[in-house]
Amino acid sequence: MRTALAVVAVVVAAGCAEPRHDPESDGTGPITFVDSSDSSAGQRIADLVEQWNARSSSREQVTFVRMPTATDAYRAQLTSRAQDLAAGRGGQYQSQCYDVVTLDVVWTAEFADAGFLEPLDPAEFDAGFDGDRFLPSAVESVRAGGRTWAVPWRADAGLLYYRADVLAREGLEPPRTWEELAAQARAVAPKHGLAGYVGQFQQFEGLVVNALEAVWAHGGDARDLASPQAKAGVRMLAEGVEQGWIPREALDYSEQEGLREFREGRVLFMRNWPYTRQLFAAPDSPVRDGFAVTALPGVDARPGVSALGGWNLAVSRCSTRQATARAFIRFLTSEASQRELAEQAGFPPTLRSLYQEPELNARLPHLGVLRASVENARNRPQSKRYDELTGVMQRALHNALRNPRSVDAELDRLAADVEDVLSER
Repeated sequence: MRTALAVVAVVVAAGCAEPRHDPESDGTGPITFVDSSDSSAGQRIADLVEQWNARSSSREQVTFVRMPTATDAYRAQLTSRAQDLAAGRGGQYQSQCYDVVTLDVVWTAEFADAGFLEPLDPAEFDAGFDGDRFLPSAVESVRAGGRTWAVPWRADAGLLYYRADVLAREGLEPPRTWEELAAQARAVAPKHGLAGYVGQFQQFEGLVVNALEAVWAHGGDARDLASPQAKAGVRMLAEGVEQGWIPREALDYSEQEGLREFREGRVLFMRNWPYTRQLFAAPDSPVRDGFAVTALPGVDARPGVSALGGWNLAVSRCSTRQATARAFIRFLTSEASQRELAEQAGFPPTLRSLYQEPELNARLPHLGVLRASVENARNRPQSKRYDELTGVMQRALHNALRNPRSVDAELDRLAADVEDVLSER
């Protein structure tokens, strides 16, 4: 089985082997920028586009195209557009090109291999985009095959949200280890009529993220899922469902279902992304005065580890206005733009400097937790066949969580499947 984008690679190689540069152009002109975001974040990003347009000449205006919120749907539309452009469908090539695209951090190798992206020269990334400004884990996510394909923009890392009011009544500190979390979820949550812990355990990409975080916390590795450490991490989650401190309903939860349950005051602990803090702190939130956030739990003395999430900015190979595209990316990744997104939309910056600003830390008291989580985050395995990789992982991990006695067999098979995909056989 090959991914849709891997198939596109063959088409693109024939239909778009070289960038579609206009030999009479200086690389400037109006461009199209495409992003996938929810309505709140989308408005903040639209505001940034308006700021760019207000300060730029009429020749370099940006059109913002909002795509589906669901990551898979967004990726599918980008893939379809790449196929159409490579095959010469859809009229004028330039009129169909998305000059600047946002890419999920796990898409870099796929889109690069498909020939959809214009690579960045190392000197350009280091000097033109001041590459040393960015967090190392974010920089790692924009590189594949020894080349740099994008610029880090919006980071993401898993956080543990908890009912601080409930723990305070019990005289307890928030858990630092999975063992402590499980004990509090079993003992404290039922006393207060709460579910213990929820994450993202539906059969989708969020399940891969949640499971890998448990694997890493136990000392395991994504490339050796048959190891005792990896199995211990997955088994802990599976047994949590069996024992009830993870409600069985959570096997069907994505980010939104867990968010709803926690916001309505029905859950003691929840793993979710940083943007949800804005929703819990809103004036109409039932938990506004009763929640707090901390880093994901670890095991023994080992700190917890988040999977790195987020979005990066890349220039499409079809763009004939790459000078404007690059200038727009520099604007979006500037301190001012990232500060605005952090304060108003809850996106963790990819710039080191913003985590050190006293004023920003005063306005965002959880920024220290964010920094530690992002700096300690790990990237999921890079593969041009990532769609296939995540598919086999989702199926096996969901089966394992539904039946703890299947963990060993499922992960043994999964380890072989992962090796096969990553070896590109």
